[in-house]
Amino acid sequence: MLSRDEIIAMVSEVLQQEFDFTSEELKLDTHLVDDLDLDSIDAIDMAVRLEERTGLHFEDDDLKSLQTIRDIVDKIDGRL
Repeated sequence: MLSRDEIIAMVSEVLQQEFDFTSEELKLDTHLVDDLDLDSIDAIDMAVRLEERTGLHFEDDDLKSLQTIRDIVDKIDGRL
């Protein structure tokens, strides 16, 4: 089981690798659309990478509810 800090690090790493963001851009309250300009295709790419790392499956409704990095971390933390 991953700690919350490990989940935060994993989400940050996925966003950095997939979308070339810097760690300075990725804070818990960073908004995925407004701050990072991610679209629905980006959300699917991100979800696939997170599914590969966690073994979890994200439904479409899950993706729609994720607004911030904190939301992603909370969703993963609540399911592990």
